[in-house]
Amino acid sequence: MTPRQPRHGASHPCAASQDIAGETAAPPSHQIDAPPVERVEELRREQTLLQTVVDSVDDLIFAKDLQGRFILLNRALREGCGLEVGSRTQDLFEPDLVRGYEGTDHQLVSTGKPVTADEIIPIRGEPRLFQTVKVPWVVDGDLCGVIGVSRDITARQAAEDAVRESEALHRSILEASADCIAVIALDGRLELINEPGRRAMGVGARAFTLGRQWIDLWTNRTKSKVADALDAARAGDAARFSAKRTDSDGIMRWWDVLVTPIKDPEGQVSRLLSICRDVSDSKAASLRLKWSSEHDALTGLANRSAFQARLEAAVKRATRTGASFGLLLLDLDHFKHVNDTLGHAAGDQLLRTVAERLQLGTRPTDVTARLGGDEFAIIVEQTAEEHALQRAGGAMAARLGQPVSIGGRSMSAGVSIGGALFPRDAATALELFNNADTALYALKASGRGGLSMFRHQMRERVERAASQLSVARAALHDHSLLPHYQPKVDLGSGQITGYEALVRWVHPTRGLQGPDTVEEAFKDYELASRIGELVRGSVVADIRGWLDQDVTFGRIAINAAPVEFLRDDYAESLLRQAADAGVPASFLEVEVTEHVFCERGTDYVARALRLLKREGVRIALDDFGTGYSSLAHLRDFPVDLVKIDRSFIQRMADDAEISAIISAVIGLANSLALDVVAEGIETDLQLRILREKGCSHGQGFLFGRAEAREMVGRPGFRMTGLSS
Repeated sequence: MTPRQPRHGASHPCAASQDIAGETAAPPSHQIDAPPVERVEELRREQTLLQTVVDSVDDLIFAKDLQGRFILLNRALREGCGLEVGSRTQDLFEPDLVRGYEGTDHQLVSTGKPVTADEIIPIRGEPRLFQTVKVPWVVDGDLCGVIGVSRDITARQAAEDAVRESEALHRSILEASADCIAVIALDGRLELINEPGRRAMGVGARAFTLGRQWIDLWTNRTKSKVADALDAARAGDAARFSAKRTDSDGIMRWWDVLVTPIKDPEGQVSRLLSICRDVSDSKAASLRLKWSSEHDALTGLANRSAFQARLEAAVKRATRTGASFGLLLLDLDHFKHVNDTLGHAAGDQLLRTVAERLQLGTRPTDVTARLGGDEFAIIVEQTAEEHALQRAGGAMAARLGQPVSIGGRSMSAGVSIGGALFPRDAATALELFNNADTALYALKASGRGGLSMFRHQMRERVERAASQLSVARAALHDHSLLPHYQPKVDLGSGQITGYEALVRWVHPTRGLQGPDTVEEAFKDYELASRIGELVRGSVVADIRGWLDQDVTFGRIAINAAPVEFLRDDYAESLLRQAADAGVPASFLEVEVTEHVFCERGTDYVARALRLLKREGVRIALDDFGTGYSSLAHLRDFPVDLVKIDRSFIQRMADDAEISAIISAVIGLANSLALDVVAEGIETDLQLRILREKGCSHGQGFLFGRAEAREMVGRPGFRMTGLSS
């Protein structure tokens, strides 16, 4: 702080000399009588006492006459500044200081009023800040000079400066903080709030805000939290809560609020401090993380974890209220071939479309989830009857069955659905899920498509199917799958015209096993494709070996499961394997069942068969007459021969209708110039009847069982009846 400068001194009273104002005093007009000796002594004693008193004071005490000479000094001033009675300020102080001192002296003399000024006075060479009070020295109504008292305020000023600096620092920190910082009186009124926080919370001008109840700044839904926090802080405890409110722009924001007590030196709570931090971004990130942890990233549906939690909650709620609800598990039919043929982007698009259709077809109270891959689930709330759940599932299947355009191609998302009801079918969430899964598995095992409700007898069939799939996977892993060959015979000449490659696998303890032990694997897209590729590779390798050894074997028939065509590269794969092994396509025959013409991907089947036929591969229609027969199949697909199923052959001797069907099939084939092969011939009677009906070829135990590749081309099967 810049000190005020003092004026220089005053003259001895009544002395005839130049005064502070620059004027000459008039000489006395009469002679004054000398005082008695006693009075002089008394005055001397009073002067001594006065000097003793002023010398005992730490403040600087002085008196100056109108000429600026010091006529009274206390010890502090004498020792601190080196002044003596009769000396003047300009004798000892710098000119700048003197001008300041004399300036206040002149102000006092000219106004006759006391003056207070802050002055810098060197004490023992060290500049110190003093606050000086100067008053007029008046004797008998005449101004004789200046009386002054200077108090050292250096330490006080430093402390005040420190306080101001600290206050400024705290204020700048307070105003620089993005948090809303407020001081609250014990009765809840706002006493202080920083500007950034006020703006962030949108609470209006500071003048309008101060004095208001802090609780009124919050929404009604939050006020109970605010009240609890205030009560806790008044009791001396810190309190914390989260709340949301709009800011000055009307944007809803989340706040993390801390309320703490402010205590006085005696430890009593005197005020409350509130710090509100905007945590909207972190809250949003937390909500996004929570959403991500509970939802499938691709479809936006609930994920498996969230679904399991919702299912558990639904079971608890239904148990408590006595209500019922249903569970539907959905599996897209042959979804993997979409990925394999069109790519994963197309598969993702199909999954998103399925998810959208599922959400459109469910109620807000239902829960729709993607469990993974192409598996979905729906918790159908407030469903007590099976027919209601079936109706919901049927509507869902119809909606999903509508064509989807992907990559310029139109396809339908066929779906298989398994359903179960709680508490009718299960007592726990896990049991309900497993039973709905059992129903789904049973449906897929019987041909896919539609909806199947859980029945307790399904468990055994599903467990058997699961066991077969497990066996098939193990056999693939151990490379124990291999083809065996059963001969096909010309029933007229008795000559072997070819062989059918049948899958066998080796059990570590039970030895050679037939395909019936892994039949479920041929309904599974992935397993059927892997087994088919393995068998085809083994067959062309065996053919190459026989050709190299000059073994006569005719044509080798390979069975193709319906799901193998869904990749849309069956023909190319087989022809490539044959070409790599140096095997002409004319040595191959592909057997397909009529199921391939009723499954999805009929276009793939037709294209594959035409390509194979064009390259010289013969096409056989297996199991003809077992329920899917249609003359259109013989017309629309490049079929070279039909095979009559063994179930007809076994019954024809005792069932006239069956016998008539066989005759009709043979006649139809002959009229279309197609070869006919009767499967499962085991007796001479069956052989004779077939020959009488004009059947050209046969296959069965009567002629030989399926044998290892080493037996091909060698005699060893029975020829009973062929010569009769």
